[in-house]
Amino acid sequence: MDLHHRLMRRTINIGISKAIEDMRGNTKRGIRNLIDLGLFFSRSENQKWFFTAAGKVINNPRNPYNELASRMIKDVDNETIKTVGINLGYSSLTYGADKLRTQQKAKNCTVPWLLIFNTNGYDHNFQMEALIREGRKLGTYSYIFHIQRVEEIDAVSKIAGHFTECLFVLKTSPELITAESIELIRKAHNIVVSVQAAKASLTDVLCVKAFGILRDNRCFYGFHAAYNENTAAEVAAAEYIHRAISLGNIFGVYIAEEDVSASCRDAVYNFVCSARGETGQPLVTFEWSRDMADISRRIGVQEGYRVIRSQDQSYGTYKKEENGTGCSLAETIRIVMPYKNAESDY
Repeated sequence: MDLHHRLMRRTINIGISKAIEDMRGNTKRGIRNLIDLGLFFSRSENQKWFFTAAGKVINNPRNPYNELASRMIKDVDNETIKTVGINLGYSSLTYGADKLRTQQKAKNCTVPWLLIFNTNGYDHNFQMEALIREGRKLGTYSYIFHIQRVEEIDAVSKIAGHFTECLFVLKTSPELITAESIELIRKAHNIVVSVQAAKASLTDVLCVKAFGILRDNRCFYGFHAAYNENTAAEVAAAEYIHRAISLGNIFGVYIAEEDVSASCRDAVYNFVCSARGETGQPLVTFEWSRDMADISRRIGVQEGYRVIRSQDQSYGTYKKEENGTGCSLAETIRIVMPYKNAESDY
């Protein structure tokens, strides 16, 4: 970590710690202080636009974010809130995005700001840590892991401990959230958990149990739900959001299944925007495909995300043995699926 980055993180850490303390007594004032801090450190026009818009939202007495912030301060480990916020907002979308834009201009090399690892089961030969180390140098500070087995939670938790300035999202089925696995997750303050809503249901017994374990251990968590023409009306509804909030979720991600019509996608996206709007609900909602594209555009990074599977890295290892050259992250990215064709890979 270079000196400037280290000093900036330390300064932002102090500012956010103070804001969180203020929120315990006056939520609106604490949020206002966070927005002012964001404006102070804003470097791009998009960053200034975001924090200016956020300030206008907070001035609306009906805005949902005072309630969301109060709920987070009460229910989520405050060190986790702070670390996740800094790692996403500063390390990834500000400092990291600057590095990625430099790569694009200087080397005509596009590297995504988010990498998704789908190992299809834990593979000791899959060099995730080496790729993350290189990704961090290039400017990629956010990572999602598809968790297939409990052993992978152990592996990713250890990796998260080695890269404390990065954000790690565990995308998992509810049955993998247990009393044992939660001990690994709660120790790493840079881990967010996204629980699959099986068949789009949040009230499934396993889902309710997983959410309860996560809430009892003050974790930062939300849900992800696939939608299609038949389920869109159910998931894109105020009752669904209310249920998610009652179960302690902080965020919700909606993912279109294959062959979902444009009109259905439009309807879900419009709902998502309304739900997180200034008179919406105290839960942050995303429509995976559209919001990822929008975030990437706003931070000026050409690549939104890429999915790396174990077989992709195996191919890279083969090429290294074949021609004697190093298998870099950039080489691996060139052989994997572009993000625009992999929207369901969240």
